[in-house]
Amino acid sequence: MIDEAQEAVIIEEVNRSAIRNQALKDDLIDHLCCLTEIYVSKGIRFEKSLQMALDQTAPNGLNEIQKETIFLLNYNKIIFMKRLTFIFGYLFTLTWVAGLLMKTLHLAGGALIMAMGALGVVGIFLPLLLVNRYKSIAREVLSERMKWFFGALSLVLLVASITMKMLHWQGAGLMLAVSVLIFGIGFLPFFFFRMYKKSITDL
Repeated sequence: MIDEAQEAVIIEEVNRSAIRNQALKDDLIDHLCCLTEIYVSKGIRFEKSLQMALDQTAPNGLNEIQKETIFLLNYNKIIFMKRLTFIFGYLFTLTWVAGLLMKTLHLAGGALIMAMGALGVVGIFLPLLLVNRYKSIAREVLSERMKWFFGALSLVLLVASITMKMLHWQGAGLMLAVSVLIFGIGFLPFFFFRMYKKSITDL
């Protein structure tokens, strides 16, 4: 059996983690105490027993349990947001392409439909996509985050510039040039750098 001082060490270990849910902390403390007792009863010293209990319970650290718990509690919400994002992406992209085609064929309403589609792609779909993606790459290296940022920015400007060009609005050429510039010196270097790093790690 572990004594009160050893139990206090386990409690302190859990309290140092990012876990904030008290019920989860209590369950985790009980679980770690039971596992540690099992190892101690086999003649393993307490410090080693606690480390073995921690490794068995959370190989990637106790903070991982907090993240997994939040994910499970918000799973339906996360799935809903992902579905909504890609449904918006499909509908707005389809609207923009249809408007682009109608404008090219000089059909009535083409300009309005293209403008609505572009507004949806630029103002709703791409920001939602970037936010959803950023959540999953927040812990990634800076180059991965910058790749997505510059890629999304250049795509936003490209869609806007093509739409402006088709509608004969001023500034379309400048915006197109800026989008190409960001794509060339912002996105591509990070894109190929990440490809290079991945090819090295795959060796």
